[in-house]
Amino acid sequence: MMAKAKKWLSLGIVLLLVVVGAVVGYARWRHNQIYISTENAYVQGDVYMVSFKVPGKILSVNVTDNQPVKAGDAIAELDPHDYDLTITSAEAKLAEAVSGLATDQAMIAQYQAQAAAAQSQLDLAKTELERVSALYKRESLPKQSYDNAVAREQVASAQLEAAKKVVAAAQAKLVVSQAKVDGAKASLEGAKLQRTYCTVVAPVTGYVSKKSAEAGQVVAAGQPLCAVVPLDLKDIWVEANYKETQLKRVRPGQKVQIWADIDKSRAYTGTVESLSAGTGAAFALLPPENATGNWVKIVQRLPVRIKINPESDPRHELRLGLTVTCEIDTSGQGG
Repeated sequence: MMAKAKKWLSLGIVLLLVVVGAVVGYARWRHNQIYISTENAYVQGDVYMVSFKVPGKILSVNVTDNQPVKAGDAIAELDPHDYDLTITSAEAKLAEAVSGLATDQAMIAQYQAQAAAAQSQLDLAKTELERVSALYKRESLPKQSYDNAVAREQVASAQLEAAKKVVAAAQAKLVVSQAKVDGAKASLEGAKLQRTYCTVVAPVTGYVSKKSAEAGQVVAAGQPLCAVVPLDLKDIWVEANYKETQLKRVRPGQKVQIWADIDKSRAYTGTVESLSAGTGAAFALLPPENATGNWVKIVQRLPVRIKINPESDPRHELRLGLTVTCEIDTSGQGG
C-alpha cells in the first residue's frame, strides 16, 4: 500500500514539474514574443570639438581632462600680440583715410566757392554785354567796345564751366575717399573680430575630454584642442543594433528598459525614437558585395535610436560608449 502511495506521489510530482515547466516555458516564450532584447547596444552622444578659428601660439590652457565646464567658460587663450598690432595698423589706416576724406571735403567747398565766383563773374559779364549791345545798336558805342564785352562774357562762361568740372572731379575723388574710409572701417572691425577669436570657450555645458593643447604650443586654425561631452540626457541616447528578424512590431514611442553593464542592478527607462534608414552594412566603408556566386545569407542588424528618460538618470551616470542591454515592449503601439 505504501509503495503504491509513493508511486502516485512520484507521478504527481513529475506531473507537477511538467506543468510548472510548461507554464514557465510558455511564459518565457510569450515574454520573448512581446519583449525583444539585444546586448548589442551602446550609449551614444554629441561630442563638441573645441578649436581656435585663427592660428597662433597658445598663451594658456584653463582646463584639464574630465573637468566639468559650463557653456561660455574659457578653455584656452592665444597670444594676442600679433592681433593687437593688426588692430593698431588698421586704426592708423582708418585715421589716414578719414583725414584724406576731410581734405577732399574741404577742397570741394573751396572749388564750389570758386565756381560761385565764376558764376557771379558770368552774370556780371552778361549784364554788361546786354548794356553794351543796347548802346551798340543805337550806335552810341564803337564796335570794339561791343567785341570786348562779348569776349568777357565768353571768358566768364568758360571759366564757370572749368570750375564746374573741377568740382565734379573733386566730388568723384570724394566718393573714392569715402570708399577708402569704409574699407578701413571694415578692416578694423575684422581685426577686432580676429582678436576676439584669441579666446575659445566651451560651446556647451559638459565634461572636457581628449585634451591635447598645452601652453606654448603653436596651433593652426581648426586644430582640435579638446572635446566637450555634454552628459545631459537630451544630448545622449542609446543605439541598439537589433536583428532584422526582431523588428516586425517595433514602432517609435514604444517603452524600453535599459541595463548598463557597469551596474546591471539598476534599470533605466526610455522610448524608441527612430529606426535607422539603413543597416550597419549599408553605411560601412566597404559595403559587402552580395552579387557573387558564393553568397551566404547573414541576418543584418538595424540601428534603433532610443531616447533615455531624463528622470531615470538624474546623476548622469551613463557615459558615452558604455555597453547596455535593451528590451523593447512591443505590446504598445507607439507613436
